[in-house]
Amino acid sequence: MSSMLNVMHLGSAKEAGLTWFKGMDMSGVEKRKRLHRQNEQQREFLGCWQDSRPGSGEELTLYREGGKLFLETWFSDGCHSVDEMKSKQTNAGLCLEDMGGNLFGEYFILTAEGKLQFCTEGGDSFSLEPKSVMSA
Repeated sequence: MSSMLNVMHLGSAKEAGLTWFKGMDMSGVEKRKRLHRQNEQQREFLGCWQDSRPGSGEELTLYREGGKLFLETWFSDGCHSVDEMKSKQTNAGLCLEDMGGNLFGEYFILTAEGKLQFCTEGGDSFSLEPKSVMSA
């Protein structure tokens, strides 16, 4: 089958003169995060949350940079997104909506207790406990 991948074993790689890099015990996701975080000095971090629901595992980070709010999401499969957010203060907390809009009417509420609530237009919601929270 032409779609099958050829896999080279470590011994074959050495015989072929290829170098096996040390430090390969770090996951690809962690390597990408480490490289990405090299430019974070100009960011004001507002909080970080881990979605611990079964089958999830996303890590969300809210930060301010250049006067704008951003929500950065790292997914468990290594994918990454950064969305600019617009905000308004409400009785429930700081309401965060994707600047580009959301087809499903989803938004976030950052509560005074530091929880990040994921809300839908229909009124459904769930809360993420903070890994770390700074003042908004």
